[in-house]
Amino acid sequence: MSYTPWPLSDEQNDIIELCRSFAKDRIRPAGRGVDEADTESPVELFREAARVGITDFMIPEEYGGGGFTDVFTQCLVQEQLCFGDPGIGNFVCSNGFFADPIMALGTAEQKETWLRPLTGTSPQFTALATTEPGSGSDSASIITRADKVDGGYRLNGQKAWISNAGLADSYVVFAKTDTSQRSRGVSAFLIPRETEGMEFGAPMKKMGQRAIVCREVFFSDAFVPAHNLLGEEGQGFYGLMRTFDISRVVLGAAALGTARAAYEYARDYARERTQFGKPIIDHQAVAFRLADMSARIDAAWLQVLNAARMIDAGEAVPREKVTASAAMAKLNASETAMFCTWAGVQTLGGWGYSREHPVEQWMRDAKLEEIEEGTSDIMRLLISRNLS
Repeated sequence: MSYTPWPLSDEQNDIIELCRSFAKDRIRPAGRGVDEADTESPVELFREAARVGITDFMIPEEYGGGGFTDVFTQCLVQEQLCFGDPGIGNFVCSNGFFADPIMALGTAEQKETWLRPLTGTSPQFTALATTEPGSGSDSASIITRADKVDGGYRLNGQKAWISNAGLADSYVVFAKTDTSQRSRGVSAFLIPRETEGMEFGAPMKKMGQRAIVCREVFFSDAFVPAHNLLGEEGQGFYGLMRTFDISRVVLGAAALGTARAAYEYARDYARERTQFGKPIIDHQAVAFRLADMSARIDAAWLQVLNAARMIDAGEAVPREKVTASAAMAKLNASETAMFCTWAGVQTLGGWGYSREHPVEQWMRDAKLEEIEEGTSDIMRLLISRNLS
């Protein structure tokens, strides 16, 4: 694990060790096969993770989860799992992204109904449906509608790039209840997979992180009962932005797990590979590249953990500071992952370009971190808007 300057509890050390072992023994060996399968999520591996208590570690204890609801611990875990494999690591913990808006906006009854099935040895799969064909990072511009009718709402529209769509049993879907508004018109809804009028497209072909299969989701007069409105009308965007602050930091930790994997693989290869009569790690260009990888990982890791601490501090830290820090953490972590995986390929040379080694896959996987939950350009915009 990357260096952590804060003392950890016995419980934190236990969950970290559990995830370290699972990543080493089960996730890393499965990575290449899952990547080659292309559009097949490793469901059985998810079930194995559930049986040892990894998939629900972030769910509150009162709903049957592991109780590690703080973002700091979630980052420690995500870094370990994504050191094994980025796509599988994010897939194993994907229910946390579904749980965040429910924790932010849900009633006690909704939390009990929708969170408890995520716990135990056979948890449900879940999905968060925000992105649309015409709106990626600009979530306020979504056009999926939720029209009020007797007893609830009728949803019409289309979502794209929805992780776990089709596989997921439960969905948090964001739609406009007031099309005359931007962010204030967005509401959130809890929707089971069997809802009539909700259909799924074919699996989308992706560059990397293929453990998480994405599909389009189509809504045609899909009825959602009023009690499945999450929070109040118009509160959906607030819940989504809170979720993004958390998910960006956690995904920053995931990116750095990938970066560390590339660094350690390249370092070990450089110690063993000989060129011009000496190990390539003794060549200045290679040694300096490895030094840059190590320095960037440590700097970005401290930034991720600092942003996690800010979120965990709650109202003690101003919201704009949290948003800016989360954006900075994701920006630097994701770009560090892209640099380190590139540097890993470069260090291995032609062998790095070969599928005999995992660094080429990690390079493809790392690219997603510069795009999902807001591109690097959007992160820079958020930082500039929230400068202190």
